Amino acid sequence: MTRVISRRVLSADAADGVLNGRHGLLSPRADMVLERAEGGGAFTAVQGPVHHYRRTVTVEPIGSNRVAVTEQFDYRLAIPVWRVLFAVPFSRALRRGRDFPWWHPPDRFSARQAQIVALLAALAVIAGFLGTLLGQTITFARDEFGASKSAAGFALSLIRLSILITVAVAALGDRTGRRRTLLYAATGAILASAATSLVADLATLTAVQAISRGLSHAMALLVFVFALEEAPAGSRAFVASMLGMAAGLGSGIAVGSVPLADLGASAWRLSFVVALAGLPLVLFAARRLPESQRFETARRQPRAKPPAKHASRLLLLAVTSFAVLLFAAPASQLQNDFLRDERGFSATKITVFTLLTAWTAGPGMLIAGKLADLRGRRVLASIGVSGGALFALWHFTLAGWPMWVLIAVGTLMTATTVPTLGVYRAEMFGTMRRSESNGLLGVAGVAGSAAGLAGAGVMADAWGYGTAFAVLITGPILVAILVLWFYPETTRRSLEDLNPEDG
Repeated sequence: MTRVISRRVLSADAADGVLNGRHGLLSPRADMVLERAEGGGAFTAVQGPVHHYRRTVTVEPIGSNRVAVTEQFDYRLAIPVWRVLFAVPFSRALRRGRDFPWWHPPDRFSARQAQIVALLAALAVIAGFLGTLLGQTITFARDEFGASKSAAGFALSLIRLSILITVAVAALGDRTGRRRTLLYAATGAILASAATSLVADLATLTAVQAISRGLSHAMALLVFVFALEEAPAGSRAFVASMLGMAAGLGSGIAVGSVPLADLGASAWRLSFVVALAGLPLVLFAARRLPESQRFETARRQPRAKPPAKHASRLLLLAVTSFAVLLFAAPASQLQNDFLRDERGFSATKITVFTLLTAWTAGPGMLIAGKLADLRGRRVLASIGVSGGALFALWHFTLAGWPMWVLIAVGTLMTATTVPTLGVYRAEMFGTMRRSESNGLLGVAGVAGSAAGLAGAGVMADAWGYGTAFAVLITGPILVAILVLWFYPETTRRSLEDLNPEDG
């Protein structure tokens, strides 16, 4: 239990204004916490991200025409795992005023919503770690196995067939529930990743990683769908940015493990052993995570045919997924090879480069998430997807410090698409088809990734990285146009309003 005390000594006249004026201390708050008056200067929470909450206001005379006004808060945040990050900001915000602080989402969260989003963000860290690990280590695994670049590229392409596992697991999430499917997928992905440390050749690595990647992508998908089903209507993009930042933390941990590869020819395997640290976190979440309320409501209704607009929405978002990853997948997957072969970076220098240029993703997602909920998604998404790709392309043509700066700016702009463009994947489909539809969009994304990797590899060998990505950037430019012309504005609209079949 946390206790926060604020005490002021005032004149009697000033104290009366502080206590009884507009938004005075003796009126219920309606900011981060919605209060109910209990009498005697005591208030409890009707809604807020707290499991327990009590505010008491006392007035004590201390002399001629002077009083001490004490405001005391006793509460326990409903934010598991991340509570330490919010403890001080939340306490300060309670003391300082009755407006939402700058870091707060546009809407007030209930205790249930805060707990679920916090737990899902913790699982997103694991998904981000597992999803990044292979791309960061494949160049070192290739060396140990004596495989060529083309063989490693072919392996990465084959691993993308794991999307079939993702689709199957996602469809299961629409039938048996988000919670159970998510927890099973998380456990399987972690164990398969750990098993990668034991593989004897590139073929076995490909097979084991196909299982791990398929399950980890299903895990990430279900985390995203689950969280946005629980989020307030006016804060879905903000929640998407929080999940993106959590996944980015997992990716950073994966990147941070890369220097282990400098310990020896087989030391890259240690990064996959680190995955086992995620199992206790999955168990922690399993004991506290309820089922999605929207899924519980929808499963009691007869399963109807998809509405007429379902197919057109699916096609629009599938084209988007394909076109975005046509550029983004090779830009990400081939960067380590580019830095190692074209710029002569060691594993440690690659890690330093990645960490120093990727940190901008966090601020990009945070700012864009709040702006998207307050001002709209479409313009931000269009600028982010096209601008991020342009800066990424530019960095492949340069060396030295300009290369570092350009990719940092590109990373910031690309990160804005997580809450602005990515949120449509949950908003455009009804509850009983939301996970499955996202799985199918994953197929389109994998197709774009495979095409981009194959094309980038061939063009980079023939003409260099700059020319290769100059061709592939047509994908993000197309997406920027599609978003402005064909995407609806979904800001602050409920999922039931966007998908009347759920009403």
